[in-house]
Amino acid sequence: RPKLVGFGSMFQQHVASLALARLVKQSLPETFVVFGGANCADEMGAETVRRFPFVDAAVSGEADLVFPELARRVLEGRPVSGLPGVRTRDEAEPAAGSFSHGPMVHDLDALPYPDYGDYFRQFEASRYGRAWQPRIYLETSRGCWWGERRQCTFCGLDSRTLAFRSKSARRAVDELVWLTKRHPGCAVEATDNVLDRRYLDDLVPELASRSLGVTLFYEVRADLGKAELRRLRDAGVRHIQPGIESFSDPVLRLVRKGTSALQNIQLLKWCKELGVEPTWNLLWGFPGEPPEEYARMAKLVPLLAHLPPPGGCGVMRLDRFSPSFHDAERLGFTDVRPLPPYRHVYALPEEALARLACFFTFRYREPRDVGVYVAGLEKELRAWLRLFETHDLFSVDRRGWLLVWDLRTVSRAPLTALRGTDRLLYLACDAACDARRLAESVASSGGGPILPEEVARRLEPLLERGLMVKDGSRYLALAVPLAEYSPPAAAVERFYDLARALG
Repeated sequence: RPKLVGFGSMFQQHVASLALARLVKQSLPETFVVFGGANCADEMGAETVRRFPFVDAAVSGEADLVFPELARRVLEGRPVSGLPGVRTRDEAEPAAGSFSHGPMVHDLDALPYPDYGDYFRQFEASRYGRAWQPRIYLETSRGCWWGERRQCTFCGLDSRTLAFRSKSARRAVDELVWLTKRHPGCAVEATDNVLDRRYLDDLVPELASRSLGVTLFYEVRADLGKAELRRLRDAGVRHIQPGIESFSDPVLRLVRKGTSALQNIQLLKWCKELGVEPTWNLLWGFPGEPPEEYARMAKLVPLLAHLPPPGGCGVMRLDRFSPSFHDAERLGFTDVRPLPPYRHVYALPEEALARLACFFTFRYREPRDVGVYVAGLEKELRAWLRLFETHDLFSVDRRGWLLVWDLRTVSRAPLTALRGTDRLLYLACDAACDARRLAESVASSGGGPILPEEVARRLEPLLERGLMVKDGSRYLALAVPLAEYSPPAAAVERFYDLARALG
């Protein structure tokens, strides 16, 4: 018979949370029901309290500092009105601009460790206890250091909580060790919006030295270097979610990603080489995007069939709190309304839905037929998902020769052998590089002086064979070096067939 029940609601959790809250209130009318989480920020929380009488209060923003006082007042039978970020029924009317947030936590080290004990006891007693291995969620930072500077146009993180804060490396390690000792065998997912780059110099080496045997997940930016990705892998970070979103520099600039198409491709290549599994998305349908870029990407995708394909593809989603939502007209959107399913989920007027919804539909201020100009790309993406397991492109560097084996459908030749300057150039293109720097790399590797014009001439046949790609003045080799990479069984079988055919 709890005196207080709290719900943390995010994205699609709201209806399930409301349904359970109603049952709680029906069974225990005196229980105080409070909601929080992303679905309760600003007017969303106020509308939740206003429309659902079984919810007594909602907290907007971070609740760590205000929730203890709220709980104390509930237990003492005192009103909770007036607390920062807390909305009760008599405080649910102000206009959206006047809603306050709960106070932000600036010292994350001061927060308590999360206690998942109740969950694990209930899980192990359930019918799933013998079949599943739960994951542990670990928070090492809040906010987004990139979004603080230049928030991606489609990003739905609330700008008032974007200020980046992270736990010290020592605290993060201690918390991870404590959690994994309590719950051995569980993979760990960091809830961070983005990896703190400073962790690459303290937290990550510390985890690698401890050899905890824990598999970790982090969201990262796609501009990681190869050495940085290797450090993450060695520390147990075997799953990442890089913000890739596109293989077009004009589109990436349009949405303020701060990365390039070649950086996105090279990260996927390095992930395959180093055994790190990336989960990533490809988005389109941004106002002002050049349609011809999608025809170009449709030609590019078959060259990437050996790399990890996207986990999701589709038209961008307009999220509350994103720049696209707050600055819709200037960024090219009009007629912004809650997604149609909300009308079936909630039997409420349109104006109430507009205050509850996280996701919105829209029209373009300048009409465009996105489905037409992305059709070719969508076709190639479907082929990528189908062919990935059996296609490969890898290189073997032995005795002065670089052997590039091409097991893709678009292969011009199953084997390309490079030596001398051509070998040095291809190896130097493991990371995206322009002709001038390539010439310097060849000279410093003992290949002798070479002009940038000669670099471009020598690389042209490799571009024609699809063994590398060029974007602007920079080149990138597509073959995955075999040193740390083991091809999948299907690709190995195709390799032996080709090798036998070539004698």
